Amino acid sequence: MNRRKLLIAGGGTVGALVGGTAVASATRADILADDELTQGEGESEEMENNITRESVEYLESTNEVRENGHAQSFKKWARRESAEIGASEVVSVAENRLDKQLEGVGSGVRYLIFGPVITVDHYVTRDRDGSIESEPNVTLEQLISVTPQKMTITVTVDGHTFTKGIPVGVGHSDVYQG
Repeated sequence: MNRRKLLIAGGGTVGALVGGTAVASATRADILADDELTQGEGESEEMENNITRESVEYLESTNEVRENGHAQSFKKWARRESAEIGASEVVSVAENRLDKQLEGVGSGVRYLIFGPVITVDHYVTRDRDGSIESEPNVTLEQLISVTPQKMTITVTVDGHTFTKGIPVGVGHSDVYQG
């Protein structure tokens, strides 16, 4: 681990231990410590989603959600659901801001020190010799500039609401074929 990563990770850990998780969460020390991600620089985005899937049921007596036969606390379920919703929508947000459909760009969720991070992934596909076979139709710099710094997602199920702000990090990968 290089010195910068160690200092950033250590500072975030100390902050969390003394009750400074709000500061660490606000600065997203975990994204800074991860040399594979750069925090999005675009305006933050907010969205609401009312969950009506038949596979999801709110259990009033226990404040849990049952999905596909598995029950868990409403808060835990809503955190995961928020991250998944954000990951499924973040590329559309970038497309709208760039006014074009993106190719070679994906999204996902990573769980780092302070919680979930929505990722936007910039993929270059190379052959076994390293020659580029395909690349995104947007530069990494353009993608970083329009990707939201944070996605705030409000999830509602059976009248129960949960709101979570989740930071967004942009990464780049070279994928080798064959």
